Amino acid sequence: MSAEICIDSSVMVKWFKVGEEYEREALMLRDEVLSMRIIPVISEWAYLEVVRALVKSNYPKAKIIQTYDTLKEMAEAGLIKVISLFNLLDKAKDLEIDLDLYASDAVNLAVAVLQSRSMLTEDRHLLKESVKKYMEVLGLRIIRLNEFFSMYRSGL
Repeated sequence: MSAEICIDSSVMVKWFKVGEEYEREALMLRDEVLSMRIIPVISEWAYLEVVRALVKSNYPKAKIIQTYDTLKEMAEAGLIKVISLFNLLDKAKDLEIDLDLYASDAVNLAVAVLQSRSMLTEDRHLLKESVKKYMEVLGLRIIRLNEFFSMYRSGL
């Protein structure tokens, strides 16, 4: 049986961009995804966030397009669960207001809240104490890559 966890672009970009902090952990996660032991849950907006992160780091255009296509193919193959942005808007709006988040961060967090899943992220806005406390009230967690595998092995 597969475990589901919400992830954002701060994690997914590490699957493609060499030299990132916690690259080893991100690649271990990718291996778990490819073997279908873990199913990441994302918003459809995450594709574009990964593209933007790679553009900002001067990644070659052809590789950016290939990365985008790879992520979409992973979703089409059932390796990634994608939640429509339309289904997240109302909750994301509330999270923007209540937690003072940027729209993209609120959308990512809305996935976790609405799917009742913990969130794996390296995004500093989602690592804020106020966000962690909000999630704890819901019985959910904000998890960093360097913490994930010890938690995963013990049943999250």
